[in-house]
Amino acid sequence: MNEYEEKLIANYLAGEDVDEELLEACRVNTKLLKDLADIVATERLLKFDAQEDDLFVEEFEARLQTEKEDQFTAQFQEKLAKKQSSSLKFYQIAAVACLILLPVFYFSSKTQAKKIPSIANIAKSIGNPSYKMGDKLNAGLFKLAEGYAEIVLNNGVQLTLEAPIKIDFKNPDLIHLLEGNLVANVPEQAIGFTVLTPSSEIIDLGTEFAVGVNQSGASEVHVMQGEVKARSLKNNKFVNLFKDDARAFDAQQQMSIIESNPMRFRRSLPGESPEDPDYLHWSFDDQANFTTAKGKGFDVSQFSGELKAFKEGLGPKFENGQFGKALFFNGKDAYVETAFKGIGGTEPRTVAFWAKIPEDFTINNGYGMISWGLHEPGKAWQISPNPLKSEGPLGRLRIGTMQAPVVGQTDLRDRRWHHIAIVMYGGSEVDTSTHILLYIDGKLENTSHKAVQRIDTILDHKQSRPLIFGRNMAFDYDK
Repeated sequence: MNEYEEKLIANYLAGEDVDEELLEACRVNTKLLKDLADIVATERLLKFDAQEDDLFVEEFEARLQTEKEDQFTAQFQEKLAKKQSSSLKFYQIAAVACLILLPVFYFSSKTQAKKIPSIANIAKSIGNPSYKMGDKLNAGLFKLAEGYAEIVLNNGVQLTLEAPIKIDFKNPDLIHLLEGNLVANVPEQAIGFTVLTPSSEIIDLGTEFAVGVNQSGASEVHVMQGEVKARSLKNNKFVNLFKDDARAFDAQQQMSIIESNPMRFRRSLPGESPEDPDYLHWSFDDQANFTTAKGKGFDVSQFSGELKAFKEGLGPKFENGQFGKALFFNGKDAYVETAFKGIGGTEPRTVAFWAKIPEDFTINNGYGMISWGLHEPGKAWQISPNPLKSEGPLGRLRIGTMQAPVVGQTDLRDRRWHHIAIVMYGGSEVDTSTHILLYIDGKLENTSHKAVQRIDTILDHKQSRPLIFGRNMAFDYDK
């Protein structure tokens, strides 16, 4: 500790406004925190009860995010023995007082139950049985093994989390993201909210931003709105980042410029779905040229599906399915067309079915499992295995709205039956990145790619397609 640092601490204890200057000094010299924590704890013990001291030291320690202080008193006394300046006489007295009072502190902590206040609550939880809406969270380690969660901190910061993720919540203004992906939406009153990772520090300046940390501790920050400042833990200089800026920090804490990719992150979670919705169901058990529909809330007699073939093709073939019969589509010329227009606009929808994808699935077989709408950006609705490497891993579940897909992570090309469900929640501003959830075999699917696109499925345009099974909606009608 140099003379400047000693003066800063003395001024702080005297009540002068040097908080930010002292914080910056501790960031530059991380060893200063060890001395500071001991001195502050002693000073507070002389004035207040031990419980308040402990919370204060923990808060200060959390804000600076350094290693836990080990053997403070021994280290501090060792330093005191080397210094002769009169300015340290106060600290010598404080160190002795600390040695006397510490037994009282530990006795007090054992005999009085400390009530730890919550710092956040669960606003939404999807696909994760461990947490439910309304659960309170205290400071400390938080893990999400599966699904998604939306957390609101006491300062109003909203965090959208995607499993698997591990976070050490220090206080509402500071979290330590150990692994996983999150998106932070920071209101004006919480400007200064900080995310620490094993390789970087990100401070909000009024914005929405995403942070990802992999298992090695390498991290990325992507700014979606507003501004943040970021730096590696080895670099004292912050870099200001704005919308569409992104930086990567490797495990050695070296920073590099990368292309912004907000599609990697889920920005919000949808609301509740209706308990008893209307539905239509095609079983494919008819073994005829038409497959009939059943359901609730519709005149099902109008929506039978006709088995068709393009040009000289043979059309769909009936085979044994997971339950009853199924239809085989060759990905070339076989499809089923119905008179059902589909579900339009931003209306909520769920599509569920069984599917078996061949191992040799290629781009030529893609796009055509289920589709309806208009083949224009945001106005289409089409489900398929992903046929394009540029949009994510091949053979994964894909929901496309024309140029804005959402792609899962599970490879479906194994010739096994899988139960697939796609859920879109309705609302006034429905977006592919926030309102679509994928399920495979009853489990919520993590995504490998998410585009950002408003959804407005168009049903009544002269070029809109009705509900079709087995064919790409971009086709030209048979002539």
